Amino acid sequence: MSVVILFENLSNELIIEIFEYFNGYEICKSFSNLNSHFQQLINSSFVLFKFYSNDFITDNQLLLNHKHQLISLQYDASFSSYSIDSSFNHLESLIINNISSIKLLSNLSSLPRLYSLTIDTQSRFDDLTQLYQLVFTLPKLKYFKCISEIRTLCYLSSKINDKQLSNLEYLYCDHTCTINELSTIIPYLPKLRSLSFCNSNHDDDDDNNNVIKKIQSNINSFIYS
Repeated sequence: MSVVILFENLSNELIIEIFEYFNGYEICKSFSNLNSHFQQLINSSFVLFKFYSNDFITDNQLLLNHKHQLISLQYDASFSSYSIDSSFNHLESLIINNISSIKLLSNLSSLPRLYSLTIDTQSRFDDLTQLYQLVFTLPKLKYFKCISEIRTLCYLSSKINDKQLSNLEYLYCDHTCTINELSTIIPYLPKLRSLSFCNSNHDDDDDNNNVIKKIQSNINSFIYS
């Protein structure tokens, strides 16, 4: 004889574990008005969500209601200009596509748990210097990936003090970058373990080779193309 177990009769612990495999937006939309049990559950501080789509852009209130429960957020900035601030106090991973202004990033330093950041600028920036400078000030950040479809510039100041040093361990420059530009970035990253970048200058000269060898000697993983 088979036993039928209703989803709503599962333990809260098991339901929360199942929720981890789904888009948080879909969970909130599907269960928030189902009954009082699920309403209380999805509003519980023990339940953390990952929002992976732009669907919530048409439902601003949903994001506002659950922003303190988000651990991961991905959205397209061309459709929205959400201000990510300290109220997103559980946010650990943030992906922003089509970003057009670094003003959207101005409050990220107030996030106490943000360790992973991916920014896709598409073709909106021709100079990434300010963006990198801002990102390097984020105190908890360990992983940063920057994506651009066009040739960009990035020259950081050679004058560095201890307060400007970043805790980044993983840097992925998914945009063209010269060895000279890269050499201005590396001094800001004393804890760097893994680096990937697209070399826009393939001249095999001694200076470039020396810089590459120096970088390779100080990190565990170095990939360039």
